[in-house]
Amino acid sequence: MKIKLYSLFILLLFSISSVAQIVLNGGGIIKINGGTSSNTIFMVLNNPPAIPIKTSGTTDGIIMESEYNRLQYNLGTATTSISVPYMSNLLEQLPLTVTPSAPGVGSGNIRFSGIVAPVRATGFDNLAYVPSDVANMGALPIVTNNSVKTIDRFWIIDANGYSTKPAVTLYFTYLDAEWAANGGNTIAEANLRAQRWNSTINDWGGYIEYLPTGSINTVLNTVAGVNVPAADFFKSWTLNDNLIPLPIDLLNFEATCINDQIVLDWCTASERNSDFFTIEQSSDNINFQTIGNVFARGTSSGKQCYQYPAYSVADINYFRLTETDKTGKATQYKTISVSACDANNEQIVLANDGSKKVGVILNSETDQYLQLEVHNTLGQLVETKMVSIMKGYNNIVVDLYNVSNAFYYISVNNDKEKLVSKKIIISDLNR
Repeated sequence: MKIKLYSLFILLLFSISSVAQIVLNGGGIIKINGGTSSNTIFMVLNNPPAIPIKTSGTTDGIIMESEYNRLQYNLGTATTSISVPYMSNLLEQLPLTVTPSAPGVGSGNIRFSGIVAPVRATGFDNLAYVPSDVANMGALPIVTNNSVKTIDRFWIIDANGYSTKPAVTLYFTYLDAEWAANGGNTIAEANLRAQRWNSTINDWGGYIEYLPTGSINTVLNTVAGVNVPAADFFKSWTLNDNLIPLPIDLLNFEATCINDQIVLDWCTASERNSDFFTIEQSSDNINFQTIGNVFARGTSSGKQCYQYPAYSVADINYFRLTETDKTGKATQYKTISVSACDANNEQIVLANDGSKKVGVILNSETDQYLQLEVHNTLGQLVETKMVSIMKGYNNIVVDLYNVSNAFYYISVNNDKEKLVSKKIIISDLNR
């Protein structure tokens, strides 16, 4: 028996029963197909019993290998264990079990689907078919594609309609062919663990840190015991090599002047098995030299911040940050820049977020009005701003969004002399 669902918005509403609502045997297959982002297809099980779909052999199952072809269980506040008989397009069984450990609040449902490469043999690059809520297979501000350590499949387990989602335990079954070296994977099967995309912070981190998530059985091809609290029940899941997890998001990396010294600050949202950070400095943004290392926190689910002092080696100083974990894997983050710091605390600091903002720090002996000017390398005035400052330290910010990426000279003048004059470069340094 083969049932194919191609029409849009198909709802199969089954009544409550003491037996299975659907029985598949002897090669029984339901294939949900034809859904799009604007027209999703659902097969809906309403008030499902303990075993809503029963299969009797290794040739039975439900094929839904697209995010928009979905099986919906109207679970509500029940704590019934759900077994979804996933089947690949090649008729391979890989069942998924969801067991609520605490009921949800509200008349919600759980929607299931899957996403795989169109061609398995060349589909190791998951970036080509990520779920709609997933922004990357790595970390911002640079995107490190970690697909070679990720199984060639995403599971969609989407809880909807709840004011509080249920807490659940997940039990995955995976296919050997989807982690093996299909064009590029380099996964150690014994290291496979579950990881999910946190759509709130747009990151693979969160409650799932470096610690093992679930337990793997390489004989049964399962990752079991993945405990998911209600607040962490996000929809997009995959299996990843636990020794090289999908990276974390670096929240910020900044350089500022304090007196005559450059101070580097950075924060991480969470860390998994991190060992140390390396700081490199350059005067030309080409040739970098290591100036120091900072020990990392290791494994942390909360925000961690670090600081490192440096000194100017040129009019414009470039800094690069690299994180190395305990396995020796290094991840390089963005390059930032800051102009040289003056000992008299009159400084020009180039913003490092690509926003083309420039900050000027002045220590004034009196209240006064000053003229801030920006010239290009031909001496042409491209920006001017009158600023009012007070006695003591002042932080003046000017937005140079109208200027193109290039070298400029910025100066602050009173009616007698130039108080500060620096060469800066306006450039989107994020990479």
